[in-house]
Amino acid sequence: MTNYCGDRRTVGHGEVAICGEMGPCGVHQCAACELKDYKAAHPDAPEGTNTADDGLVKAIARVAHEVVAAHSAAYGDYTTKPWETLSPQEQNHTRAKVAAFLNNPKLHPTAQHGPTVAALSSSQRAAAYVFHGVVHAIAREQTRA
Repeated sequence: MTNYCGDRRTVGHGEVAICGEMGPCGVHQCAACELKDYKAAHPDAPEGTNTADDGLVKAIARVAHEVVAAHSAAYGDYTTKPWETLSPQEQNHTRAKVAAFLNNPKLHPTAQHGPTVAALSSSQRAAAYVFHGVVHAIAREQTRA
């Protein structure tokens, strides 16, 4: 069974993606629901499977969010709020995205945008790649001996 929570998320410049609703590229699924599906599909996942509550995931989420905010500001887009002003739901969503990327390294950088990916500007697509890159760079650094 595929999880859809109905969470309404603004992506980019006012485009709205709703988890479980059809869009131009198919049905959108938020990162939190993707993580639930991953865990359901992989019940034998190793003990080290990342969750949105892990300390490292929380730290990576904050850093990746702030880097994307700075990246967006460089393009004149100041709509990405500072981490401290995000609602708990927005912070949880970002942490779930990080956990999903860590648990599934082949997940595409724009996967969290679902069907709205076709409507993303080049700076928004770049921000998705930056977020993805920061997540994996920090994770690689943490595993260095």
